Amino acid sequence: MAENKLKERWKAGKAAVNGWLAIPSGFSAEVMAQCGWDSVTVDMQHGVQDYQTMVQCFQAMDRLPVTKLVRVPWNEPGSSERCWTEAPTASSVRW
Repeated sequence: MAENKLKERWKAGKAAVNGWLAIPSGFSAEVMAQCGWDSVTVDMQHGVQDYQTMVQCFQAMDRLPVTKLVRVPWNEPGSSERCWTEAPTASSVRW
């Protein structure tokens, strides 16, 4: 399992900076993951991301030292569980 830069920074009492990815593209995710963010959130709620593009984004970021997060599209068990299946470090659930 990849290191969790977010937890490491928080344990050290440091702030963390998150990038927000709404572009449904593995290439964009890979570029974002190399920009120095501590974490990158794939936003499935506000943009045109869907499950397939979320998977592509996670795969593109997998080899890079960035914590992968996802903003699920709706507070509904089915869509949340599908996101968790991809094993992101954390999910943001809409309330």
